[in-house]
Amino acid sequence: MNASRRIFLHASVGLPLSAPSALALPSQTASDFYLQLVKANDARLPSIIANVNAAQSRRTPVRRVASDVQALTAAFCARESSYFQAAELIAPLTKAAALFLSAQHPDGTIDSGNLQSPPDTGFVVETLGVALAVLQKNATSSLAPIKEQLKKILLAAGEPLVTGGIHTPNHRWVMCSALSRLHSLFPNPRYVRRIEDWLGEGIDLDADGHFAERSTGIYSQVSDAAFIAMARFLARPALLEPVRKNLTMTMYFTHPNGDVETVGSRRQDQFLASSISRYYLEYRYLALRDRNAQFAGMVQLMENRPNASTELVGNLIFFLDDPLLREPLPYVELVPADYVRVFPRSAMARIRRNHISATIHGGSDWPLGVASGLASNPTFFTFRKGQAVLESVRMAANFFSKGHFRSTGLQTNGNSYVLQQRLEVPYYQPLAQRDRNARGQYQLSPAEDRFWSKLGFAKRRMSEVKTLHQKITITETNGTFALAFDITGHNDVPVTVELCFRTGGQLTGIRRGTNSFLAEGMGAYRVGGDMIEFGPGRAAHQFINLDGASYTAHRGSAKPTGECVYLTGYTPFRETITIR
Repeated sequence: MNASRRIFLHASVGLPLSAPSALALPSQTASDFYLQLVKANDARLPSIIANVNAAQSRRTPVRRVASDVQALTAAFCARESSYFQAAELIAPLTKAAALFLSAQHPDGTIDSGNLQSPPDTGFVVETLGVALAVLQKNATSSLAPIKEQLKKILLAAGEPLVTGGIHTPNHRWVMCSALSRLHSLFPNPRYVRRIEDWLGEGIDLDADGHFAERSTGIYSQVSDAAFIAMARFLARPALLEPVRKNLTMTMYFTHPNGDVETVGSRRQDQFLASSISRYYLEYRYLALRDRNAQFAGMVQLMENRPNASTELVGNLIFFLDDPLLREPLPYVELVPADYVRVFPRSAMARIRRNHISATIHGGSDWPLGVASGLASNPTFFTFRKGQAVLESVRMAANFFSKGHFRSTGLQTNGNSYVLQQRLEVPYYQPLAQRDRNARGQYQLSPAEDRFWSKLGFAKRRMSEVKTLHQKITITETNGTFALAFDITGHNDVPVTVELCFRTGGQLTGIRRGTNSFLAEGMGAYRVGGDMIEFGPGRAAHQFINLDGASYTAHRGSAKPTGECVYLTGYTPFRETITIR
């Protein structure tokens, strides 16, 4: 997948977050929403049964089959289901268990993403483990062979979880979560010792509330779920503290429509759009356990949106596993919707003015020049006004192929935020005589972060150093943002500012062609009754060449998906763009 594309992982939440208030609102009872989940699960069961019946061993995505097992189990065990203890569910449950047995390698791993991966096997164990826990509460005799099959699969999978390795930070917690579930089903001190090994490395939560991957769209929720599982099954309530901190932070990363801001992620979701509904169980669990009214407000936000039961139906099995989730919510505080929150460790600022939501991204502590798709997101500003979404604002100077502007931090001064990056590009002198090689073979080394060559750059004297100082000051006044660009240093360097709007709206005031430019005056982007205005425009140049594609001067990153508009000029570039 092209890393620059923003796609939806989940349906966006359709209702706006409410304005801040101390008012206590009545909450929907758990039984009401629980019954909606049961009904939604019943509605999808015919297609799930058909999918299982059509599945072929070793060629079927096992995570999907594991989710099917959860749905079948929930229907069979929920007394409110029209499929409660229905004999017709025994055959698909039996076949699904057989699919796992045939897909499992001799070492206990299951191919589920990465090959013979202990962490990916852990994801499967988490899914099948909760299904077995619910099945064990049901004494129906016809379930006995299915329970035995699942037990065999899970015990075999426990072996690579005890001995296997990882390659991302959240994998540690996934494996710990799976082992804690296994320990609750089949107590084994080896499981606990392995959990202790991983926990002994320390929990990767920073002062802002981010886990190391800063993956608000995917892996923060994965980690939250894992720590809740460990806290429950190992009776270690202290492990809930990182979850509380992350969920509190995530509340302020939520846009009015329920999308979660992902621009600062260190994983693939930095270019994806994701929904707060991923965090439903985590918010609900702690809202109930802690009697946390703000978290209850987040739960109510998710439960009250259109089609919520369909979107959240996969969580039904957990209501059957943990009776706490079926309890009524505590009183509800409306979710904050008018605030400025700066996250200094993440170099980010989040600003909400009710239906207006903006993010200022001050870059990353990543080194430049890492693999494509893994470098920090060059988007430094996002803006939303109701349904109208400005997905990204990026900037690039055509300066020795150094690529997009990526700020080296975020400075705050009242209602202003300063982003800066200084670029230096040298030329290189001949090697000193003592460093020369008659065969012409020199060390392979990088020239800054642009390219590698066998020229032994580290031993060469630099000269003719060219510099470019890029500074952007963003000032907010009652939901209106002024972006002041001050790009100086080497003169006559082409500069391009890119504004990319979410597909689906109408742009006016622009000059269309192979690329769209705002040449003068103000432009507008409309979706329904919502409108974003931006400008004034300037189009001093139209550079069209990037890897053979029609694209203006944004070297180092592919063109994003969406409606892009460009403003261009030359250094010294001192322009202010208003977005409102």
